[in-house]
Amino acid sequence: MNNPLESIHPQAAKAGEASLCAARQDIASFWAMHDLLFENTSEWSGKEDAVAIFKGYARQLDLDTAAFDTCLDGGETAADMRAQAQYSASEGVSGVPAFRINDWAVSGAQPYEVFQETIEKALQGQRPPPTPTPLPAGVSPFDVNPQQPNYTYTGDTTRGAADAKVVLLEFIDFASTNTLSYFQNMWPALVKSYVDAGKVRIIVKHFPGETEQANKAAEASECAGKQGAFWEMHDMLFAQQAKWAESSDAIALFNGYAAELKLDAAAFATCLAEGQTKSGIGEDVEIAQWNQLSPAPQFVLLQGEQGSIVPSQDLVAALDQLLAQ
Repeated sequence: MNNPLESIHPQAAKAGEASLCAARQDIASFWAMHDLLFENTSEWSGKEDAVAIFKGYARQLDLDTAAFDTCLDGGETAADMRAQAQYSASEGVSGVPAFRINDWAVSGAQPYEVFQETIEKALQGQRPPPTPTPLPAGVSPFDVNPQQPNYTYTGDTTRGAADAKVVLLEFIDFASTNTLSYFQNMWPALVKSYVDAGKVRIIVKHFPGETEQANKAAEASECAGKQGAFWEMHDMLFAQQAKWAESSDAIALFNGYAAELKLDAAAFATCLAEGQTKSGIGEDVEIAQWNQLSPAPQFVLLQGEQGSIVPSQDLVAALDQLLAQ
């Protein structure tokens, strides 16, 4: 797809036309012209005789030069060029290079690893999150969404009063023994003394380990959340961790938990099998990795637009300090 930036590269549009004129002879000729144009950009870019240079490339490639010259001189592919540029603009492309891999967008000259990772996501059937709707004035992304009271505007599960003085992001891993210890030893008092008391609102972020069981458990909790039962599945997963964390049949166990919680078992199973909540888990992991968080559980106290990482052993003291301010 051609998207010439004519304001800074006046010959780019004609170079695109040249590649399309070559394509009219056969697809191999297009790619041969494509490669020559990139390999010799300094030879024709900014030159008044660029068209003559493109005709020379056609001769070099043993194309039908009479047909190529007629095509280029007559602007026979100019309309195609304009259509491609208009399509690029309609897709929000404003710079080059820009790439589309199924629904995924990659902008700029990125390292090979970026393309490899994006292609893998596409092969797995993952889709990028939708373009977010602009937030109302004065609203933070982590505020409670009144249209979905158990979720923030970012789509994260949240618990506690919408107007709580302190907001706590917790990064959890259902398969982690350290997160299980937090759930058993700290969680009950945290909920009773801070969350249910209206002082603190918790936002859940997932930071599963690399095992399939850990990642599927995170997905299972969010699939239950779609039916209003995130916290019930949350508690079940921790309570039964020893049974599923290393099981080769973890998904069947998760489906069993959904039935035990009297969820719509078919909808839950479909959600889990199709990976309907997988992309959200991946976004949480990327946030954790970007912030170089250690393995779960990890805690971030939000103060306005700023966040501070707090070790678990200091969490209660940090909460009390903020609440006392």
